[in-house]
Amino acid sequence: MSSVIIFIGMVVFIGILIFTSRVFYLMELKRFTRKMTRQLGLDILDLSYSFDQMVYVVSLPSSIENIKNANKNDLLIDREYTSYFFPELIGIKIYLEIDHSKQTIAYLPIKSFRLPKLDELLEQGKINEADYLKISTFKLIHETTLNDISEEVYKQLMYNKNIG
Repeated sequence: MSSVIIFIGMVVFIGILIFTSRVFYLMELKRFTRKMTRQLGLDILDLSYSFDQMVYVVSLPSSIENIKNANKNDLLIDREYTSYFFPELIGIKIYLEIDHSKQTIAYLPIKSFRLPKLDELLEQGKINEADYLKISTFKLIHETTLNDISEEVYKQLMYNKNIG
């Protein structure tokens, strides 16, 4: 009887750990970024970035009907983490979802998401690589950045649709 209770307790504990680890990871990123940007006199919304390192996994222009006929609302962004325990964001995937099927369109690894102001601070020794990674990760998952990424991917799909 007591071994069943211990087993159930362990399963519940592991379940809670799995379901809350990403939430706590994101809360820590937010706390750390706010603290660092305050110390450095930065505003997270003002940090510029580019989409140069976005990797498109479909060739553009595409002759695939789903891509040619895509709407912006069909694009979904999914965060990719290292694991369920002690997760770290490693990138974001942009999907095209039509008729309940997902097709990967693009991928942006976090290590390729560069911010010029942070590059400058890194060069000056005001931040280290770990700080850079945490701040850029928070910037990448910020709602405004994700909206910009979605807009950019959609523009690339439509631009290439018009010339293809």
